[in-house]
Amino acid sequence: MRRLLLLISALWLLLPTTVWSYDLLIVQSQRSPAYDEVLRGFRSVARFSERVIVLTDYNEIDLVRVVREETPVAIVTLGDNALAAARRVRHTPVIALMALSYRAGMGGHPAMTGVEVQSPPERYLQIFDSLKVRKVGIIGTAGRTAAYIRQARKAAAVFGIDLVAREVKSSREVSGQLDSMTGLVEALWMLPDTVTASGAAADAHFLFSAGNKVPVVTFSSAYLSSGAALALEIDRFDIGKQGGKMAVSLMNGERISDIIPESPRTTTVKGNLSVLRRLELKPNLDDSRSTE
Repeated sequence: MRRLLLLISALWLLLPTTVWSYDLLIVQSQRSPAYDEVLRGFRSVARFSERVIVLTDYNEIDLVRVVREETPVAIVTLGDNALAAARRVRHTPVIALMALSYRAGMGGHPAMTGVEVQSPPERYLQIFDSLKVRKVGIIGTAGRTAAYIRQARKAAAVFGIDLVAREVKSSREVSGQLDSMTGLVEALWMLPDTVTASGAAADAHFLFSAGNKVPVVTFSSAYLSSGAALALEIDRFDIGKQGGKMAVSLMNGERISDIIPESPRTTTVKGNLSVLRRLELKPNLDDSRSTE
């Protein structure tokens, strides 16, 4: 009996690893309350069998191997690093959420859709219109935000607003390009871009704002404490719901190529009262909130 058990154990060790198959592989760039909120919205639509991988929990992880061995139906990514990792998996559909680098129709992957972080330009232009400004500065990254800025220019013409646009290749160029707008703009529009809206590049916007007495309108309330006047905040729970409906469509047999990328549906305008008072601004906006 002992020999039989030893033989069975030996054979078990020689067998291939059991395939673990599930609906969705959820890949997060890191642990974050913002991502938790998105996932709550995602899971409120439907329940799927899933595995969650948080990239910062590992020194290194081979996502290609994981997908090959566990064969999920699709990958859902949260954040830019997660999206970059998933783009190396070529033959599994990807739903991208909460990634600044994601743009509808972006190349580099044969089967991808998702929800952009950037809201439609018309929503920002309504804010600038309420501020009664007609010249707005905007800095974009070469090859990354050009399409959005072209769309914004067309929409701005309808509002009678002139966009003064500058293009940079790196964050080091942002401060100089802002300086070139001195005396030309009445407000700044900060795009969700890791090059122009993080670290010293973001700080340069607020230094320009203080020195030239022009408001910064941005995409996240996290910048209000740094000196932004207004922020068009996305509804993360609702973005999760949008992604969840995409996953349901995929599970129901719809091709990923037929699932149209979307923009955030729900936004809230939040303001920094102290900055607004200092700049003597009184925006007239619906569904707005203010903080000191």
